Amino acid sequence: MTDHMPVSRDFPPFPSPDEIKKLYPSNLELLQVQVLFRHGERTPVRARFQTWGLQPFWPFCKIAERFTQTIVSFPNEAATPFEYVRRLESVARELPKNVPVPASGFKPGEHDGLCMLGELTDLGRLTGFKLGEKLRRLYVDELKFLPQMFADHSDFYFRSSHVARSNETLLSLFQALYPTTYRAPGLKPVIYTRLFPQENAYPNDENCKRLSELGFMFAEIVAHKWNPVLAGRTSDLLRDVLPNGVAIDGSPARPASSTPSPPAWLTTSHSRTASKTTSAVIEEWYLGVQKSKEYRTLAVGALAGDFLHRIKLAVAGDQKAHGINSGSLVDLFKGSSSAPKEQPVKLALYGSHDTTIASLLCALDAFDNKWPPFTSDLTFELFAKPSPSSPSSSPSSSPKNPRDYYVRLSYNDEILHLPACASPGTNLDGDSSFCALAAFSAAVDEFVPQNWELGCRSNLNKTIVDAPEMDAAFKAIPRVEGAAMQKQQA
Repeated sequence: MTDHMPVSRDFPPFPSPDEIKKLYPSNLELLQVQVLFRHGERTPVRARFQTWGLQPFWPFCKIAERFTQTIVSFPNEAATPFEYVRRLESVARELPKNVPVPASGFKPGEHDGLCMLGELTDLGRLTGFKLGEKLRRLYVDELKFLPQMFADHSDFYFRSSHVARSNETLLSLFQALYPTTYRAPGLKPVIYTRLFPQENAYPNDENCKRLSELGFMFAEIVAHKWNPVLAGRTSDLLRDVLPNGVAIDGSPARPASSTPSPPAWLTTSHSRTASKTTSAVIEEWYLGVQKSKEYRTLAVGALAGDFLHRIKLAVAGDQKAHGINSGSLVDLFKGSSSAPKEQPVKLALYGSHDTTIASLLCALDAFDNKWPPFTSDLTFELFAKPSPSSPSSSPSSSPKNPRDYYVRLSYNDEILHLPACASPGTNLDGDSSFCALAAFSAAVDEFVPQNWELGCRSNLNKTIVDAPEMDAAFKAIPRVEGAAMQKQQA
């Protein structure tokens, strides 16, 4: 593996009391935490390397094979849990072919704990649990920010993409954040999920035609750049098992699950090729977000708008609690004379994917050009700070207890310094890790769509309209006249 494609998340030692004091100064009040996290370790979404003897069924899902469903018992229509054991079935590859046979893992006759393609593994559930433990220790035990008990939903918002592995990671995280003994009897977390056409927990190019077009164009630009570099580096053996050249999906999943490497992957030449291939793949996925406002708006703008909206709700609630003049709500909510009816929350959790996190980092000019490991998290913290009142202001003309607001982002426990918050007046006393709310809001609003669906229908069949250098690069690539501009799905 290369430095660009880490596989599993490292959880560093928990900060010491002195480090906690530095991270959370006493003159700042923590108001809200929003955590966007990638699902835990999974199996590949495609069967890879079968001609090298690697089975498509990986034996790392012993937890998932024990299913519980809710069924209705008639005639009284009582809802009761129903437990069953899942077994995977396959078809024979030897003659007679296509005869149904029990699926096997890496060893003949290994039928227990087999995973579906793209399924969260037992390790993935564990790392989700570890992330929950970290959040509880920090925000419940150390900072006393979140309540000890999960007694109601008023302080919380939980959401997952519609993909099962994201939802299951969220459940594992919640189990560690609020174990059963720390929940009110019978209280269950409410987890929000969206319909596929409205999903914004990842770049939804399958339901956004213009985003698909842009993805195709940037992929063509990157392929035109990298194909000559990679030409001739793929061995005959690799071409045999990877006719389309796609190896990245299986690459992180293998070592993350302690799966043996195919023999050809152990060579030095493969290591060099993998490094260049990974760089090409990262550029293919994220060049568009970095270079085109239209691309990042359609890819992650709607989700970024959700984060900003919840931040503004928290600010409005804080201003109300401190008796501050609500006239500023017009600026907060773009012309609305009052705050929405939604109530602010202290903690919001979003189960998502690697492309979501990396694209948001790119959009905020904070991407390190490394693929996000499993269970990565991008955390948004909102702080309030009392601001000194102007000596010339009278009590009747100035708001009561004026407050300044700051947003801090961290990625896998590393504090981020956003370029948008680097100049004087855009941060807290020269510390660019604390973005002034106005500066952060302006940076995010730059790519938040007013109407995502309309944007997906706009500029269709046009080339890149807002990045002249990229547009010229795409137009210089020889193409078949009338060929569709549609990105192939991964």
